[in-house]
Amino acid sequence: MVLFPLSSASAETGPGKGLSQANPVPAWGAVERQQKCEAKDWWLVTQADHAILAGDLAANISSPLFPKLDPHVVRAIALHDGGWAQFDSDGYADTIKGRPRSFLEMAPLEFLSAWRDSISIAENASPRGGIVVSGHFSRLAETRLQAASDAPDDTQRLQSFIANEGERRKRLATIDGCSREDIEILIDVLQFCDLLSLYLCCGAPDNVEFPQRFCDRAIRIFRESEVLRTEPRVFGVGVSLGVQARRYSASSDDLKVTTLPFILA
Repeated sequence: MVLFPLSSASAETGPGKGLSQANPVPAWGAVERQQKCEAKDWWLVTQADHAILAGDLAANISSPLFPKLDPHVVRAIALHDGGWAQFDSDGYADTIKGRPRSFLEMAPLEFLSAWRDSISIAENASPRGGIVVSGHFSRLAETRLQAASDAPDDTQRLQSFIANEGERRKRLATIDGCSREDIEILIDVLQFCDLLSLYLCCGAPDNVEFPQRFCDRAIRIFRESEVLRTEPRVFGVGVSLGVQARRYSASSDDLKVTTLPFILA
Protein backbone atom coordinates (compact mmCIF):
# COMPACT_ATOMS: atom_id res chain seq x y z
CA MET A 1 0.00 0.00 0.00
CA VAL A 2 1.19 3.54 -0.79
CA LEU A 3 0.41 5.96 2.04
CA PHE A 4 -0.67 9.57 1.52
CA PRO A 5 -0.67 11.09 5.05
CA LEU A 6 -3.22 13.82 5.67
CA SER A 7 -3.01 16.72 8.10
CA SER A 8 -4.69 20.08 8.60
CA ALA A 9 -2.07 21.59 6.29
CA SER A 10 -2.88 19.15 3.48
CA ALA A 11 -5.65 19.47 0.96
CA GLU A 12 -8.11 16.58 0.69
CA THR A 13 -6.87 15.55 -2.73
CA GLY A 14 -3.47 17.11 -3.09
CA PRO A 15 -0.37 18.35 -1.28
CA GLY A 16 1.01 21.83 -0.75
CA LYS A 17 0.96 24.72 -3.16
CA GLY A 18 3.24 27.53 -4.29
CA LEU A 19 6.55 25.69 -3.92
CA SER A 20 7.99 26.54 -7.33
CA GLN A 21 10.93 28.45 -5.83
CA ALA A 22 12.09 25.63 -3.52
CA ASN A 23 15.14 23.64 -4.61
CA PRO A 24 14.33 20.11 -5.77
CA VAL A 25 15.13 17.22 -3.44
CA PRO A 26 15.72 13.58 -4.47
CA ALA A 27 12.37 12.10 -5.48
CA TRP A 28 12.87 8.82 -3.64
CA GLY A 29 13.70 10.63 -0.40
CA ALA A 30 10.46 12.63 -0.69
CA VAL A 31 8.46 9.42 -1.13
CA GLU A 32 10.22 7.67 1.75
CA ARG A 33 9.51 10.55 4.13
CA GLN A 34 5.81 10.43 3.29
CA GLN A 35 5.68 6.70 4.00
CA LYS A 36 7.15 7.28 7.46
CA CYS A 37 5.17 10.44 8.26
CA GLU A 38 2.89 10.34 11.30
CA ALA A 39 -0.76 11.28 10.78
CA LYS A 40 -4.24 10.41 12.00
CA ASP A 41 -5.71 10.00 8.53
CA TRP A 42 -4.36 8.76 5.22
CA TRP A 43 -5.35 8.17 1.65
CA LEU A 44 -4.36 4.60 0.73
CA VAL A 45 -3.44 3.69 -2.85
CA THR A 46 -3.00 0.02 -3.73
CA GLN A 47 0.16 -1.07 -5.49
CA ALA A 48 -1.94 -2.25 -8.45
CA ASP A 49 -3.59 1.17 -8.84
CA HIS A 50 -0.24 2.93 -8.45
CA ALA A 51 1.11 0.73 -11.27
CA ILE A 52 -1.86 1.56 -13.51
CA LEU A 53 -1.07 5.25 -12.98
CA ALA A 54 2.57 4.54 -13.90
CA GLY A 55 1.31 2.97 -17.13
CA ASP A 56 -0.88 6.00 -17.84
CA LEU A 57 2.16 8.24 -17.33
CA ALA A 58 4.20 6.10 -19.74
CA ALA A 59 1.43 6.20 -22.35
CA ASN A 60 1.40 10.01 -22.22
CA ILE A 61 5.14 10.67 -22.48
CA SER A 62 5.81 13.00 -25.38
CA SER A 63 9.45 14.05 -25.32
CA PRO A 64 12.44 13.57 -27.65
CA LEU A 65 14.48 12.59 -24.58
CA PHE A 66 12.53 9.34 -24.20
CA PRO A 67 12.44 6.31 -26.49
CA LYS A 68 9.24 5.50 -28.32
CA LEU A 69 7.35 2.97 -26.21
CA ASP A 70 5.53 0.11 -27.86
CA PRO A 71 2.20 -1.06 -26.39
CA HIS A 72 3.83 -4.13 -24.79
CA VAL A 73 6.15 -1.95 -22.72
CA VAL A 74 3.36 0.44 -21.67
CA ARG A 75 1.27 -2.58 -20.65
CA ALA A 76 4.18 -4.02 -18.65
CA ILE A 77 4.59 -0.75 -16.77
CA ALA A 78 0.88 -0.75 -15.94
CA LEU A 79 1.19 -4.34 -14.64
CA HIS A 80 4.54 -4.07 -12.90
CA ASP A 81 3.14 -4.27 -9.36
CA GLY A 82 0.29 -6.68 -10.09
CA GLY A 83 1.78 -9.29 -7.77
CA TRP A 84 1.12 -7.09 -4.74
CA ALA A 85 -2.63 -7.87 -4.88
CA GLN A 86 -2.18 -10.52 -2.18
CA PHE A 87 -1.06 -7.76 0.21
CA ASP A 88 -3.39 -4.97 -0.97
CA SER A 89 -6.52 -6.44 0.61
CA ASP A 90 -8.14 -4.81 3.64
CA GLY A 91 -6.00 -7.02 5.85
CA TYR A 92 -2.87 -5.36 4.48
CA ALA A 93 -4.04 -2.10 6.05
CA ASP A 94 -3.82 -3.58 9.56
CA THR A 95 -2.24 -0.97 11.79
CA ILE A 96 1.33 -0.95 12.99
CA LYS A 97 1.51 1.22 16.09
CA GLY A 98 -1.77 2.85 15.11
CA ARG A 99 -1.00 3.51 11.45
CA PRO A 100 -1.55 1.68 8.15
CA ARG A 101 1.27 -0.40 6.73
CA SER A 102 3.35 0.98 3.85
CA PHE A 103 4.92 -1.12 1.11
CA LEU A 104 8.29 -0.08 2.58
CA GLU A 105 7.51 -2.03 5.75
CA MET A 106 7.38 -5.40 4.01
CA ALA A 107 9.93 -8.11 4.87
CA PRO A 108 12.04 -9.66 2.08
CA LEU A 109 10.07 -12.92 2.21
CA GLU A 110 6.92 -10.91 1.48
CA PHE A 111 8.14 -8.44 -1.14
CA LEU A 112 10.11 -11.07 -3.04
CA SER A 113 6.90 -13.07 -3.38
CA ALA A 114 5.12 -9.96 -4.70
CA TRP A 115 8.00 -9.23 -7.10
CA ARG A 116 8.00 -12.76 -8.55
CA ASP A 117 4.24 -12.71 -9.07
CA SER A 118 4.50 -9.26 -10.69
CA ILE A 119 7.16 -10.47 -13.11
CA SER A 120 5.11 -13.53 -14.02
CA ILE A 121 2.08 -11.35 -14.75
CA ALA A 122 4.17 -9.11 -17.02
CA GLU A 123 5.77 -12.12 -18.71
CA ASN A 124 2.35 -13.60 -19.45
CA ALA A 125 1.44 -10.34 -21.19
CA SER A 126 4.61 -10.30 -23.35
CA PRO A 127 8.23 -11.53 -23.31
CA ARG A 128 9.53 -7.97 -23.44
CA GLY A 129 7.28 -7.00 -20.55
CA GLY A 130 8.69 -9.86 -18.51
CA ILE A 131 12.26 -8.80 -19.29
CA VAL A 132 11.68 -5.16 -18.36
CA VAL A 133 9.81 -5.86 -15.11
CA SER A 134 12.34 -8.54 -14.14
CA GLY A 135 15.16 -6.05 -14.75
CA HIS A 136 13.38 -3.45 -12.63
CA PHE A 137 13.05 -5.70 -9.59
CA SER A 138 16.55 -7.12 -10.03
CA ARG A 139 17.91 -3.58 -9.80
CA LEU A 140 15.91 -3.06 -6.60
CA ALA A 141 17.27 -6.31 -5.17
CA GLU A 142 20.85 -5.32 -6.01
CA THR A 143 20.36 -1.96 -4.29
CA ARG A 144 18.99 -3.76 -1.23
CA LEU A 145 22.01 -6.06 -1.15
CA GLN A 146 24.38 -3.11 -1.36
CA ALA A 147 22.77 -1.66 1.76
CA ALA A 148 23.86 -4.82 3.67
CA SER A 149 21.00 -4.37 6.14
CA ASP A 150 19.42 -7.82 5.98
CA ALA A 151 19.95 -11.00 7.97
CA PRO A 152 21.95 -13.80 6.29
CA ASP A 153 18.81 -15.76 5.33
CA ASP A 154 17.27 -12.73 3.62
CA THR A 155 20.56 -11.91 1.92
CA GLN A 156 20.56 -15.42 0.47
CA ARG A 157 16.97 -14.97 -0.71
CA LEU A 158 17.91 -11.75 -2.51
CA GLN A 159 20.95 -13.36 -4.13
CA SER A 160 18.86 -16.30 -5.34
CA PHE A 161 16.22 -13.93 -6.69
CA ILE A 162 18.83 -12.01 -8.71
CA ALA A 163 20.35 -15.21 -10.11
CA ASN A 164 16.99 -16.72 -11.05
CA GLU A 165 15.78 -13.53 -12.69
CA GLY A 166 18.99 -13.31 -14.72
CA GLU A 167 18.18 -16.76 -16.12
CA ARG A 168 14.60 -15.71 -16.82
CA ARG A 169 15.77 -12.68 -18.81
CA LYS A 170 18.19 -14.80 -20.83
CA ARG A 171 15.37 -17.19 -21.73
CA LEU A 172 12.97 -14.40 -22.68
CA ALA A 173 15.66 -12.53 -24.66
CA THR A 174 15.89 -15.46 -27.09
CA ILE A 175 12.20 -14.91 -27.84
CA ASP A 176 12.08 -11.12 -27.82
CA GLY A 177 15.28 -10.19 -29.65
CA CYS A 178 15.59 -6.67 -28.17
CA SER A 179 19.16 -5.52 -27.51
CA ARG A 180 20.46 -5.32 -23.96
CA GLU A 181 21.12 -1.60 -24.38
CA ASP A 182 17.53 -0.96 -25.45
CA ILE A 183 16.21 -3.05 -22.55
CA GLU A 184 18.26 -1.04 -20.04
CA ILE A 185 16.73 2.19 -21.36
CA LEU A 186 13.24 0.72 -21.09
CA ILE A 187 13.93 -0.28 -17.49
CA ASP A 188 14.98 3.33 -16.85
CA VAL A 189 11.62 4.47 -18.26
CA LEU A 190 9.72 2.02 -16.06
CA GLN A 191 11.63 3.16 -12.99
CA PHE A 192 11.01 6.81 -13.82
CA CYS A 193 7.27 6.22 -14.26
CA ASP A 194 7.19 4.05 -11.13
CA LEU A 195 8.84 6.70 -8.98
CA LEU A 196 6.79 9.52 -10.49
CA SER A 197 3.60 7.57 -9.73
CA LEU A 198 4.74 6.92 -6.15
CA TYR A 199 5.53 10.62 -5.77
CA LEU A 200 2.03 11.55 -6.95
CA CYS A 201 0.26 8.86 -4.92
CA CYS A 202 1.96 9.73 -1.63
CA GLY A 203 1.19 13.46 -1.78
CA ALA A 204 4.78 14.64 -1.27
CA PRO A 205 4.77 18.46 -1.30
CA ASP A 206 8.40 18.81 -2.45
CA ASN A 207 9.83 19.87 -5.75
CA VAL A 208 11.88 16.84 -6.78
CA GLU A 209 14.59 15.53 -9.09
CA PHE A 210 14.58 11.97 -10.45
CA PRO A 211 17.71 9.80 -10.50
CA GLN A 212 17.15 8.44 -14.02
CA ARG A 213 18.80 10.36 -16.86
CA PHE A 214 17.53 10.49 -20.43
CA CYS A 215 19.90 11.82 -23.10
CA ASP A 216 22.04 12.81 -20.10
CA ARG A 217 19.26 15.02 -18.72
CA ALA A 218 17.71 14.69 -15.25
CA ILE A 219 13.96 15.28 -14.91
CA ARG A 220 12.68 17.68 -12.27
CA ILE A 221 9.16 18.48 -11.09
CA PHE A 222 8.11 21.86 -9.76
CA ARG A 223 4.77 22.36 -8.03
CA GLU A 224 2.94 25.47 -9.20
CA SER A 225 -0.45 25.64 -7.47
CA GLU A 226 -2.40 22.64 -8.80
CA VAL A 227 -0.02 21.99 -11.72
CA LEU A 228 3.13 19.87 -11.63
CA ARG A 229 5.57 21.26 -14.17
CA THR A 230 8.21 18.90 -15.56
CA GLU A 231 11.59 20.30 -16.55
CA PRO A 232 12.50 19.50 -19.25
CA ARG A 233 8.96 18.98 -20.49
CA VAL A 234 7.96 15.31 -20.51
CA PHE A 235 4.24 15.28 -21.32
CA GLY A 236 4.00 17.53 -24.36
CA VAL A 237 1.11 19.98 -23.98
CA GLY A 238 0.23 18.41 -20.64
CA VAL A 239 -1.98 15.65 -19.27
CA SER A 240 -4.63 15.21 -16.58
CA LEU A 241 -4.64 11.85 -14.77
CA GLY A 242 -5.94 10.32 -11.55
CA VAL A 243 -5.69 7.37 -9.19
CA GLN A 244 -8.23 5.73 -6.91
CA ALA A 245 -7.61 6.07 -3.17
CA ARG A 246 -9.39 5.02 0.01
CA ARG A 247 -9.60 7.16 3.14
CA TYR A 248 -8.20 5.45 6.23
CA SER A 249 -8.67 6.92 9.69
CA ALA A 250 -7.23 5.69 12.96
CA SER A 251 -10.40 6.88 14.70
CA SER A 252 -13.07 5.59 12.30
CA ASP A 253 -13.95 2.46 10.36
CA ASP A 254 -15.73 4.46 7.66
CA LEU A 255 -14.08 4.14 4.25
CA LYS A 256 -14.33 6.87 1.64
CA VAL A 257 -13.21 6.25 -1.92
CA THR A 258 -12.11 9.07 -4.18
CA THR A 259 -9.98 9.81 -7.23
CA LEU A 260 -6.86 11.86 -6.57
CA PRO A 261 -6.36 14.18 -9.58
CA PHE A 262 -3.04 15.27 -11.09
CA ILE A 263 -2.27 17.84 -13.77
CA LEU A 264 1.19 17.52 -15.31
CA ALA A 265 2.73 19.93 -17.78
